[in-house]
Formats: sequence, C-alpha cells, structure tokens
Amino acid sequence: MEQSENINELATALAKAQSEIRNPGKNTKNTFFKNEYADLTSVLGCIRPVASANGLSFIQAVEAKAGHVCVSSQISHGSGQWIKQTASLKISEASKNPVQDLGSMATYLKRYQAQSMWAVCADEDTDAQDLTLGIEDISDEKVAHLDAMLDSTQSSKSAFLKVYGVENLKSLTDSQYEKAKKQLQQKKAKQAKK
Repeated sequence: MEQSENINELATALAKAQSEIRNPGKNTKNTFFKNEYADLTSVLGCIRPVASANGLSFIQAVEAKAGHVCVSSQISHGSGQWIKQTASLKISEASKNPVQDLGSMATYLKRYQAQSMWAVCADEDTDAQDLTLGIEDISDEKVAHLDAMLDSTQSSKSAFLKVYGVENLKSLTDSQYEKAKKQLQQKKAKQAKK
C-alpha cells in the first residue's frame, strides 16, 4: 500500500466513516450454485454516501498491460492526503475471450479492494471463481471425484466449467477444487432433504 507523506487527517475521517458504514446486503445470485452475495454495486453503495459525508473520495482505475489486468484503488481526503492499493492478475494465455476475462477479473479486484480498504464485510463470498495464479492443476483422483459429484447432483458440467472459467476439470486449482467440493456437497445435502 502506498500513501501520502502524512495521513493524520485522512485517518481521522476514515475512522469516523468506518464507524458509520454498514455492510452491504446480498443482492445478486450465483446462477450455478444458487447462493447470494453482495456485488460491486452493493459494496460501493454502502461506501459512497458515508465517504462523501466525511470529506473522503474513492477512485478505482483499471489498466490492461502486458497480459495483466491491474486495478488501483485510492481513498483521498479533502486535505490532499491519500492511501492507495494496487493489485494485478495475469490473463490466461489459454483464454478464449480475454476481454471478458479482463472485465471479470477487474470487477472482482475492484470489489475486494473496496471491501479491504473500507473494512467492509460482504459475508461469505462464493460467487467468484478462484483466479488461477500459476498454481498446479488438480490430481486425476480429484478430477474423478468432482466428475462423480457433478453426476450425482445432476449438475451441468458445462455450466460448472463456465463458473470456474476453465475448459476442463483438470485445469482447476486445489483451492478451486476444495471450494467446488464443498459447494457440491451442500447441493447434494439439500437435494437429499427434498
């Protein structure tokens, strides 16, 4: 994180703003797993009025360069003091639609940075696909396990792959596998109750 030489006035205003901000409500539904989450609009909606009332502004910029999407988020105070956070992710070379991937990654980064910088909690967030950061693919045993779980829950494999942004189950990371396994187990438990 970067900051201006002094942040005393910004820190005071930010502390006051954070005491007034209420966490956003879940307003969007994941079409594959049917769970709800707070999207970027909801997160920013709970921040903007309180920030403005405390002399704070929030700016987010997106850049694409050298196969990466980069998001910079900055909180500024009327005094000229500021803090800034930047994050970037590599767009997969195997991407079939790099512009769409860029947009998705930028949206996720913007939402996570906003939550982080303003200490906002949008509750459990399982809408987003895990973004692959060069981690090894999952084992053949895990592929077989997921395949069986998709079959037993009568889940659409193509929809599942689309949610995780991969062409096949083997391309999932271990963290994606763990998340998918948990969600499919929950889906199976709900189906068993019917």
